[in-house]
This record gives sequence, C-alpha cells and structure tokens, in this order.
Amino acid sequence: MNMSNARQYPIDLQRQVINEVKNHNRLLSDVAKQYGVSAKTVYQWVRNNDSRQTESKGAIVSEIAYLQQKIAQLSQQLQTMAS
Repeated sequence: MNMSNARQYPIDLQRQVINEVKNHNRLLSDVAKQYGVSAKTVYQWVRNNDSRQTESKGAIVSEIAYLQQKIAQLSQQLQTMAS
C-alpha cells in the first residue's frame, strides 16, 4: 500500500492506543482489536512514538549541557567582577 492509499487515523486515537500499550501494559494485538486498527499499525505508532521520545531526550540532554557551560562561564565572570 503506498502512502496515498494509507488510512489516516485521528491523532487522539493514536495517542489513546499508544497510552493503552505503554502505560497500561496491554498487548498490541488486544489494543488493535479493541480500536479496530491493525496490529502492524499499532506497532508502528508505538515505535514512532518511542523514536520521537528518544530524539526529544537527546535534545534536552544537549540543552542541559549547554546551560551548565553557560552557568560556569557566567559564574566565572561574576567572580572576576567581584574581585
């Protein structure tokens, strides 16, 4: 099936399905049946969600490192000015 024929599901449905799998420890197949979605689609939603979270965590870690460097730099400048 090419992308133009791919079925689009509401984002709220995707979030609910991901929540059921991740936070309620339910089987992909059970959640898929409950919501009338293929197990493959549920798997892809969960996998894509995990990928986005990993990317997000990486960006946050980088931002923290940058801010820690900036704090150290500003602390040094403050000590220099106080001397």
